Amino acid sequence: MVTDPAPPSPPDKFLKYARIEEEHRYLVTSLPQEIRGSTEFIRIVDYYIAGTRLRLRRMESSRGEILAFKLGQKYQPEDLQVHQAIMTNMYLNEGEYSKLRALGGAEINKRRYTYESEKLFYSLDVFEGSLQGLILAEIEQRPGEKLIGLPVPGFAAQEVTGDPRFNGGYLAVLDAEQLLELLSPYCKQ
Repeated sequence: MVTDPAPPSPPDKFLKYARIEEEHRYLVTSLPQEIRGSTEFIRIVDYYIAGTRLRLRRMESSRGEILAFKLGQKYQPEDLQVHQAIMTNMYLNEGEYSKLRALGGAEINKRRYTYESEKLFYSLDVFEGSLQGLILAEIEQRPGEKLIGLPVPGFAAQEVTGDPRFNGGYLAVLDAEQLLELLSPYCKQ
């Protein structure tokens, strides 16, 4: 988990390689019927490297074919809105990924499904391992879209965009008991 405070937003000239990512995140209590039993998903394995804001990611198809290796950095400076973060991704080859994988890191495994609801496309992440039972939906703002004021979609329980405990770096270090504690206030509503 990253404990260092995020630096202020970089000047625009430094956003040549980074971009401002705008997304909303929602807690989902069960998969929509249309996705249950679906064999089409992307498996994502993330490693959050201790003491950094770095995430190493492997993406594969549901059939096990490697789709991408990425090294990412994502953080939220204090001067951005709650639904915004600075994101930089670097695509790696398998050798580079293997070398960086040796650094270790807190692991997250999840299956990502694409889901359309009311003409909007969401990523539904179904977590595995110690985070089994957690389902999060994300929607990322695309050019020309405005997501501010977007209501909680009907398939979701509650928006958790502003809760940093639902960010990957925080979730990666939770065990099953800590996950239940995190979810308990949301389950009572």
